[in-house]
Amino acid sequence: MRLADLIGSMVVDADDVEVGRVGDVWLTQDGPPVGIFGAALRVDALVIGRFGLASRAGYERKDVRGPAPIAWYMHRRTAHRPVARWSDVAAVEEGRIRLRVRLADLDRPTVEESVAGRRISAGLELLDRQIVDPDGMMAGKVDDLKLELHEDGASPVVTEILAGPGALSRRLGGRSGEWIASVHARLQGGSRDPASISFAVVARIDDHVTLIVSREDVATFAFERWVRDNVIAKLPGS
Repeated sequence: MRLADLIGSMVVDADDVEVGRVGDVWLTQDGPPVGIFGAALRVDALVIGRFGLASRAGYERKDVRGPAPIAWYMHRRTAHRPVARWSDVAAVEEGRIRLRVRLADLDRPTVEESVAGRRISAGLELLDRQIVDPDGMMAGKVDDLKLELHEDGASPVVTEILAGPGALSRRLGGRSGEWIASVHARLQGGSRDPASISFAVVARIDDHVTLIVSREDVATFAFERWVRDNVIAKLPGS
């Protein structure tokens, strides 16, 4: 499963009432050890409601307090959004997530509230972040995440970063996503699979994602190499 299979899905409660669409996913770093990154990220909660300006500016966090009038207004915009814990999820279907609880029973916590480990907003702190190798060279962007499901119902664990057109197309969806996917497939000999980077080679996540290996050693570089050899190299004066 991918993160894109969750974000944008309609959430339906135990009474079959549509609650809203998933706007963001909160991840907590308390999973099994993975490389030097430490504990793996696992899906902790689904935030229901539009991932708008207030969320993108970080106003879901209590420590973002300025400018004061704007912070007051933005905090009010995000304070009452329902949040479904993964333990509240009964089933994940195509475009729909069914809960085992009613809307009135959902929590409304802030992104900081985690007793286990560091919690991050996937929408704010991971998606679209630049990937950088140890030499500071760009190695793509985080377009999606691969999630490993467990048969016992435990929350999914993030195992890979997905990047490139093959990942971005599913996030975009619609005609534009299908067009990107089809072009990517032609360039890749029919395959629509995205480039993936194991979290075992992720060093840390801050304002970008830092790897412990060279960009030439990860799958995202294969597409860049193909464009360089088959497109750029054939341009006059290149």
